[in-house]
Amino acid sequence: MRGITFYNFAFGSNMSSPRLFARLPQAKKVGVAQLSSFELKFSMLSTDGSAKCNIHQTSNTQDVVFGVVYALDECEQALLDEVEGARYDRTEVTVQLRSGEYVSAYCYIANTLITTQLPFDWYVQHVYAGALEHHFPTSYLARIKEQASVIDRQAQRKETELSIYTK
Repeated sequence: MRGITFYNFAFGSNMSSPRLFARLPQAKKVGVAQLSSFELKFSMLSTDGSAKCNIHQTSNTQDVVFGVVYALDECEQALLDEVEGARYDRTEVTVQLRSGEYVSAYCYIANTLITTQLPFDWYVQHVYAGALEHHFPTSYLARIKEQASVIDRQAQRKETELSIYTK
C-alpha cells in the first residue's frame, strides 16, 4: 500500500471480508473495533428500495457499534466513496480496536433515512457473515440474525450477492 492510508470503519455488509475484498482487493484488515455512543440500525434507504445498515449517535455511552477497520489507499478510498454513493456521508469517527488503541477512521453514515422498509434477506446475511467472521459478541450477533428482512423478488440478485461465499 503506497501513498496516503485511509482507515475505514465498516459496520454493515463491508465487514464481510469476501464482500469487501471483492470490491477492494488491496484493502488490509487492521482489526475489529467498536464505536461508543452509537447504535446499529437498518435505516438507510437504498437505491434498490430496501433498507441498509446505518449508525445513529446516542447519548448512552453503553451503546456500541462493532465493526472492522480496513486500511485503504487513495484509489480504494475513492472507489469506496463511489460504491457507497451520495446517500452516505463519509464521516470521521474515533474507534477503539480490540487492543485498546484508539484510531481515527472514516465510516459512511446515511443521509437518506427510512423507517418503513426492511433489508433484503441476502443483505442481512452479508452483515451477519461479517460479524460472525470477526467474532463479535454473541448478543450482537443475535441482534443481527434476528433482524426482520424481506425476500428479494430478484432471485438472481440474491444469488449474485451470495456467490462470493462459495468461491
